[in-house]
Amino acid sequence: MTAKAQTFDTPLLQLRAAVRPDSVNIDDRTVEITWTTGAKGRRWSWDIGSYMEELEVSDSAVRLDRLNNGAPFLNTHSSWELDDVIGVVEKAWIESGEGRALIRFSQRDDVEPIFRDVRDGILRNISVGYSVHRYEMTEEPDDKLPTYRAVDWEPMELSLVPIGFDDGAKVRSATEQGDYKGPRFNTVFETREAAAPTEQPAVSAKPQEETKMTEEEIRAAEDTARREAAEGERKRGQAIRLMARKVGLDEAFADELIERGVTTEQASTAMIDKLAERQQQDQPPTRSSQPTPSGTVDLAVLRAKRSAMENALQHRCNPAVKLEDTAREFRGMRLLDLARECIDVAGGNARGLTAREIATAALGCSAESVRAAGMHTTSDFPLLLGSTVNRTLRAAYELAPQTWRPLGRQTTLPDFREATRVALGDIAALKQVNESGEYEYGTLDEEGAPIKVTKFGKIIAITWESIVNDDLSALTRIPQALGAAAGQTESNLVWGLLLSNPNFVDGHTIYDTTHGNVAASGGALSTQHRQSGGAISTASLAAARAAMRKQKSKAGHFLNVAPEYLVVGPDKELEAYQFTSSNYVPAKNSDINDSRNAALTVIVDARIEGNQWYLYAAPGVVDTFEYAYLEGEQGVFTETRQGFEVDGMEIKARLVFGAAWVDYRGTYKNAGN
Repeated sequence: MTAKAQTFDTPLLQLRAAVRPDSVNIDDRTVEITWTTGAKGRRWSWDIGSYMEELEVSDSAVRLDRLNNGAPFLNTHSSWELDDVIGVVEKAWIESGEGRALIRFSQRDDVEPIFRDVRDGILRNISVGYSVHRYEMTEEPDDKLPTYRAVDWEPMELSLVPIGFDDGAKVRSATEQGDYKGPRFNTVFETREAAAPTEQPAVSAKPQEETKMTEEEIRAAEDTARREAAEGERKRGQAIRLMARKVGLDEAFADELIERGVTTEQASTAMIDKLAERQQQDQPPTRSSQPTPSGTVDLAVLRAKRSAMENALQHRCNPAVKLEDTAREFRGMRLLDLARECIDVAGGNARGLTAREIATAALGCSAESVRAAGMHTTSDFPLLLGSTVNRTLRAAYELAPQTWRPLGRQTTLPDFREATRVALGDIAALKQVNESGEYEYGTLDEEGAPIKVTKFGKIIAITWESIVNDDLSALTRIPQALGAAAGQTESNLVWGLLLSNPNFVDGHTIYDTTHGNVAASGGALSTQHRQSGGAISTASLAAARAAMRKQKSKAGHFLNVAPEYLVVGPDKELEAYQFTSSNYVPAKNSDINDSRNAALTVIVDARIEGNQWYLYAAPGVVDTFEYAYLEGEQGVFTETRQGFEVDGMEIKARLVFGAAWVDYRGTYKNAGN
């Protein structure tokens, strides 16, 4: 069976396990632990959502080299200080489907109380941090979530923790992707369909064997990692001290922030809070010559200024956008001028900077340029550009012609799994309940094609070169084209569904004589039936109306459906408007147009070829098809991030959309032959 491989960026995972108190050796200060049993548990990923994870515990699936090379035994996964290491992994192995290891505790005085509690059986919970290099996914019909089985994974470290076994629900509880700390890994997800009961299970493709590193190479890699960590720590401390000096805060406050291990972004926030506190106490900063940081300015003023700049930029991109009075001071500013203004608002100074440095500092894509500008916080320039792109893209998306929307019912789905809709009228008629009688239970059979949503998207890159060149097409024409493309994507998907005449859940095509919703034509049929097929006329429309009126629900009730829309292609457009116009004058009195035909709304789409035409009931009377968005994401959405592949910022346009037939009874087709 063919495997579909995808690579995702995954964080370091954790799994709870247990100490074996009966294995404690006081003299050697060692203890044996079980660090995994491969238990199945629920996980969550930014790429695939919720899923069930199962670990294969075997010599071929688990990479034990790191553990057997003296991996650290940590205090609750902490890795900031050397004191966080409370022991070392002496050896690790797989036995009886479990991962086991021998741990040796440090003889330091601060570790002694911990070892004593382990010896006494008080502390006995172990957590292993691990990374998965390859999953195999199976999706059984009865399972609510897909199962990802880790067939190539690697324990990174072992920790003593206060909380016992956990199935993984609380392991990755960050509210944002950026909240995940620690290393990240490229993981290969191999997707395999579940085999039928009569088939033999598919044999997993073995991963390519990796060349094992020598001890010298391992030590060299560890030395490199230590040097890089030390260099990163040095740069963090240097940046925080430089920020403190620029805003007039003493070095002791900077040292306190460095000691606490905060990031430069967190340090910036802390400094802004400190300056705001000082201002409230009427204590002027020690260096009044420095520009006022944005954090000390009224947030309402900052928001108003950003809104004015945004309005000026939108007016420049599209003169039809009204220029507000507050935005007149920014009228005619080039993109580079707005970037310089955003640097000033962020407490920086763009004097002496080149055009490239101004653009990269405002976009936040160059730490060197940000430091050169002396900004106290991040610039609002990416928000300004992102908002303009988003408005342009959504406006183009909303203006894209989508003729199918009146024919179906909009809904939402909570996730990417299939859902089945229930057709109208599938409950039997209500039955009489006699005095003191009991109510009978009715049944509701699901009849409708499964519906699911699919994700579509593209990325727009706004580079610093486009800022320097004042290229407005990156903010206008490209998003407009992308918004129109999103609308076209929806239209192509829906019309492809409606015109393809797929099989319904009963095995027959949507438009089928067994369904009573298609006009007969030619052959040995009677004259009356042949008249129901062909061009749009009072006779063919009358036959179509009669067929729709006679439709019955699955429970056997007459639905009495009346058409609302006449749907045609360009070749039938004139004919359709003639027979729905109250001004149409026929050649003979017998061909007088029925007033009900004039009540039909004509829908024309170029995707409908030839002479075929359709009638549709209004959604809600009988739902013929549904189109769905992911819950909370109706329409096209955008996200921005600092560019990695490009020097600038990236704006991702995302559309999560799907459609499916619900019922055949609310529509009728005439081939027009």
